[in-house]
Amino acid sequence: MSFTNASKIDARGAIVNDVHGDQINIGQLNQGNNSEMADLHHLLLPVDDAAFNRGGHVARCHPGTREELIAKIIRWSDGGHRTEIGSDRPICWLRGPAGSGKSAVSQTFAEFCEDKKRLGASFFFLRGAKGRGAFARFISTLSHQLSVSNPATKPRIHAAMRNEPSIPQRALRHQFNKLLLEPILRARPISAVLPLRKVTIIVVDALDECSDNDLVDEFIEVVIDLSRDRSFPLRIFFTSRMEEHIRMKFKTPEALSATYCISLEDFDAGADIHTYFRSRFSAIHSGNRLMQGVPRPWPSDPDVQILVQNASGLFIFASTLVDFVNDGSDLPQRKLATALRTHAGLDRLYAQVLTLAGPHCGHFERTIGTIMLLQSPLSTISLAHLLQLEAGDILQALLGIQSIVMIPEDNKGPVRPFHTSLRDFLTTRQRSGDFFIDPPMRHLSIATDCLRVVASQSSNVIHNEVFEYACVNWCHHLHQGLIQGEHDLTVNRSLLMSYLIEFESLSLGCWIETLIRNNQLRDTLDILHLALMCLKKITNCPQQFIQILSNVESISMQSIPISTQDVIIAVIGAIGVGKSSVKHLFLVLPTWISIFQVVYKYSSRK
Repeated sequence: MSFTNASKIDARGAIVNDVHGDQINIGQLNQGNNSEMADLHHLLLPVDDAAFNRGGHVARCHPGTREELIAKIIRWSDGGHRTEIGSDRPICWLRGPAGSGKSAVSQTFAEFCEDKKRLGASFFFLRGAKGRGAFARFISTLSHQLSVSNPATKPRIHAAMRNEPSIPQRALRHQFNKLLLEPILRARPISAVLPLRKVTIIVVDALDECSDNDLVDEFIEVVIDLSRDRSFPLRIFFTSRMEEHIRMKFKTPEALSATYCISLEDFDAGADIHTYFRSRFSAIHSGNRLMQGVPRPWPSDPDVQILVQNASGLFIFASTLVDFVNDGSDLPQRKLATALRTHAGLDRLYAQVLTLAGPHCGHFERTIGTIMLLQSPLSTISLAHLLQLEAGDILQALLGIQSIVMIPEDNKGPVRPFHTSLRDFLTTRQRSGDFFIDPPMRHLSIATDCLRVVASQSSNVIHNEVFEYACVNWCHHLHQGLIQGEHDLTVNRSLLMSYLIEFESLSLGCWIETLIRNNQLRDTLDILHLALMCLKKITNCPQQFIQILSNVESISMQSIPISTQDVIIAVIGAIGVGKSSVKHLFLVLPTWISIFQVVYKYSSRK
């Protein structure tokens, strides 16, 4: 009998056939007849801030802009138009460069579909945002939204999850069928044939912002394949940059026959950006009493044309420039004069904003670098605690760049860049020059800061957010710091080592408990193992460093919770148990759990 790789066993919702032909539903055995149906939100664990109606700053098309493009997408959603080749296809892919306004288009289209009672679900990927930056809960989130937008699907989704709780961990095709397609198809009479104007719309924005490229590619393949069935009840709207892995998936013969491709580069955004500038600057003029003496139109038509030309079709350039002019640090007309001297291109605008924000305080580089590389955004208070600064220090470092970084009105809201292109700019040396943030070094610095927070075991309720962030993510930052660069840890070795020693001796138990509570222990240990592999490849890496992390991994592995279902499926799979033997199985189960726990501790990564 062997339990090799026991850490990968997952028996949730499994149905096992024994040699006698009996079928055992493990989920039903575990739940018992008296268990109540769990709440659907608890079962699916959706990403609550991924939909079109999420809170916080949301970009949408400015009134009077992108009207031709939106009309084209709406015609596709209604079944297409005979003059637009391919517009009758079930999938639409809108592609365009960073900052061209794809998310604003998605937001506007999603709101239109919601108003028409046709929006089934939406998901706006965002790199670096917890939940929204990964694929893991994507389909579950769409399914939960569908249960709300189409209540007739809710009992069917609930039944699917009750019968098979592990659907979100299954193959993508299985997830899509069980959590989306089948509930929609079964929620209406078999004979019903809905007009295309009633077909459910799903909006998926920024595929390129998802960190799981392989899963994105697989999902595109699954959707394209399923959409070829004439009974396919969805029309799915995707947006992304022209990332190579995404482009290759949409250029296959199968994809081309199922996809209506729209390129933002086929639309001249100049007139729309002109409209945007005129509207925003007019509002600034009307709302600022200090500009009462400035004659209208302001800016002049030639000046607006220069700004439109400099924007080069990028709405993010236009919105960033307007925010820069209206940030309150000087009279708008003076800021505009500075903006007019900025050459075309978003990089130059970012560089100008950063330059004019100086001279930077001593905390600027560390603060902005941390914000750019965090796994999920933190509040001003939590940032201050992580970096051992005052909240005022964080604000002082950021106020000069509030046109490119979102600073909440209070200290409890998340601080994040307005657009991910700022992160791309700052982490690419050739583009940012003196403003370059070295990702490997910054990740190692964040890992050190996280370990200090964990080692301190802060119990102050105001620091709960940063404590949990540090517990869940210090391994990630350590791994990223090692895998992205060839470092000998000279810069961070002393502090990192001292906090690791303190962490191992004083905080390990608290850390493990926090990870278990957040259901993050297994994933975090996987990342820790990868970091260990990187460390072992570094020349002259201190052996104490490797030994401490190895000890942390070994002790933590023994703490991974093993469910009763895990044990049952392992025993059934190993010795074969018929339905008549289930009662006996539960009598000997405590002994098996003890044996399995021992095997489990020592079977992984040996």
